[in-house]
Amino acid sequence: MATTSSYQQIYERRLSQAMQRKAAAKSRATTALAREFFSSDNAANAPDRYDDATGDEWRTLPSRLVKLSNYLRERSSSGNDGDTNETFPVIVSNKIDESRRVALGAAVFNQAPSTFLDEYRSLFEALLRARQNKWKRERVVDESMEVDDEEEYGDDCEADELLLSEEDELYQSLSTLGWLSNQLQTPFREALHSVMMEAIKSLIAGDFETEGMLDQTLEWKSQVLVPWVYSVVGAEAYECNQWAAQLEYAASECFVHVRMNELFDLVTDYPESLPAVRELQLALDRTGRIFYETLAFEWRQALVQRLIHPGAQTSQIIDVYINTIKVLREMDPSGELLQVVTQPVREYLRGRDDCVRCIITSLTDEEGGGDLYEELKRQDAKPLEEAQLDEEDEEEPPTFDWQPPPSILQRRGVITGQVGKVSSSSRRAGDILSMLVGIYGSKELFVNEYRIMLADKLLSNLEYNTDAEVHKLELLKLRFGESSLRSCEVMVKDIDDSKRIHTNIRSTLELNSSRDDPPVVDAAIVSHIFWPHLQRDSMKHHKKIQSKLDQFCKEYEKLKNPRRLVWMQQLGTVEMEVEAYETDADGNVTSYVKDITCTPAHATLLANFEDKSQWTLEELSAEAAMSEEMVRKRMGFWVNQRVVHANRVGEDVIYSLVSASDVNSNDHSFIDHNDDDDDQELAVSLGAHEEEEMKVYESYIVGMLSNLGQLPLQRIHTMLKTFVSGSEHTYDKTPNQLSVFLQQLCKEEKLEVGPDGMYKLLKKGAK
Repeated sequence: MATTSSYQQIYERRLSQAMQRKAAAKSRATTALAREFFSSDNAANAPDRYDDATGDEWRTLPSRLVKLSNYLRERSSSGNDGDTNETFPVIVSNKIDESRRVALGAAVFNQAPSTFLDEYRSLFEALLRARQNKWKRERVVDESMEVDDEEEYGDDCEADELLLSEEDELYQSLSTLGWLSNQLQTPFREALHSVMMEAIKSLIAGDFETEGMLDQTLEWKSQVLVPWVYSVVGAEAYECNQWAAQLEYAASECFVHVRMNELFDLVTDYPESLPAVRELQLALDRTGRIFYETLAFEWRQALVQRLIHPGAQTSQIIDVYINTIKVLREMDPSGELLQVVTQPVREYLRGRDDCVRCIITSLTDEEGGGDLYEELKRQDAKPLEEAQLDEEDEEEPPTFDWQPPPSILQRRGVITGQVGKVSSSSRRAGDILSMLVGIYGSKELFVNEYRIMLADKLLSNLEYNTDAEVHKLELLKLRFGESSLRSCEVMVKDIDDSKRIHTNIRSTLELNSSRDDPPVVDAAIVSHIFWPHLQRDSMKHHKKIQSKLDQFCKEYEKLKNPRRLVWMQQLGTVEMEVEAYETDADGNVTSYVKDITCTPAHATLLANFEDKSQWTLEELSAEAAMSEEMVRKRMGFWVNQRVVHANRVGEDVIYSLVSASDVNSNDHSFIDHNDDDDDQELAVSLGAHEEEEMKVYESYIVGMLSNLGQLPLQRIHTMLKTFVSGSEHTYDKTPNQLSVFLQQLCKEEKLEVGPDGMYKLLKKGAK
């Protein structure tokens, strides 16, 4: 019982002491001064030089801080605080009682609202912006610009001058209170970084072509930031905390952040943006490797958001990809940054069906090929296989243009910091062609695409002129190798031989024919084994056309006995003169003759109207040995040319030659007939070529499943890549494309797939 009473007495005594200390704290001068510091009357009595609007409480801070600093100076001189019974140990620092300074700071920050530090951040931002505006005005040299500048700033200029007039007293007050080193460190640095970002952004944003933007940024730092920070923190703190190095780093950091928001524009404007690229590299070197990983992430995001989407054309994506290679090779000779940034672009291009065709088109387009054609013409170009070799493995003798390999610092990866091997492509600032071929990992796909494009160009060349194609072929052989393009050499040789054969046969026919019946057949004679799969749709020529072809065949057989010609009847062009009608300005119908170039199928269908003036769709189909759908499409061309008139009678479509009366009747039947024949203009049958490849793949797949039973998709894909080689057919499909093909075989009841994703042969008669 006594023990319990003694504990209660101790508790009551300590509670009484705590209450006394709390009452004493409220009666202290520092506590009263803190209440006065945050009172509304104090803010209301502030100088009316500023507009006291909501959110502008920071404008009264200088005058209120002066009162606090005056209190410390007065109390330090008197040496005793009569308003409190507590005594402080006398610790004098810069003639200010340190204990009283700590007590005042504690009282103020204990009663501070949640927005107190934000007010200081706004104050520091306003002071630094005032210095920034003053620096801008002092930089103006032209008097006319100076007048405009004064009109632009107006009242803001006066407000800045008033704020700057209180700087010295404000900084002296902050030094007396000693808050900058601890309590106000965060808002001070936040304000510094915020204004730095604004100023540097206004200074360099969008300007990629002007050289020396980094130097201008550092000049602004030296003339604005350094003097301001020096005056705020004081000489001792400036040297002790190494503010000079911190500001140097911060300026470079802000420069990098501003350029990070412009990375995509930096790429699209290359090479005009080369000065900005080089200065970005210098700024990154000043900040160390810490920002390279962030830079790689931001660059990838910019490419994904602004480039990799269905609305972008493949040619545009390739152009940006090429510029990205050039920019990143300029910034990072090691190539590590390039591999990380461009990975999404490579994966996306690999999934686009027309990517290879766009690359080959640009590579062989002398007029509009741009960077790719220039890459093909490079004097130091070497085969793609050698572009992948290590520099240490090359055994070539040195030449007069030999250069030493990059230093180990340049070979060090900017992200991982590891030293990589020196490759030929890295040493030559990036082999763009090898990077593009590397998207698919094999050059055969590009060679096959070039064969297809070359076949179309050669067969559409009516003059047998192969000089330009020979020049491009020689350039391609330097990069892709002679063995890969041997078939293309045979194709070009076929056209050259065709020119000589055509000249001989034509001269013979001219001797044996009359002036009224000159030879009209020109032929491109190809060795079909070396050419891609050409259009082989059969049809029956009109007897007049067939007689001309037979005449050419007989002369060829005499010249090249025992060889025989096999005509690809759908291929070629026919130049014809046809009669058409039109209405002149006076409304009169007149006939005229116009020259038209069309396909043999078009010419054969129209030639049948010399035998009979009116044909039904079924009759034309039987006469030309073509499907009705094909005849309808071909006849749509002549209907749109106003040479043939189409009329529907019941279920039949009747075609007849256009007469003057048909023009006057305003019958627009040709509107319903579209010559949907764009795919037939190509000599190479892309669909047939792909179908032939799929038949080869099907034979391999059936053989695998016959021997191994059942296999998953990935195993089939791997085995096709391994075994489909050594012939004109190569396996270059993705797993998704193979999956679609396997599903098609399942629909054709050749394969079946189980719930576990295993494919196997469908047994005949199985239910």
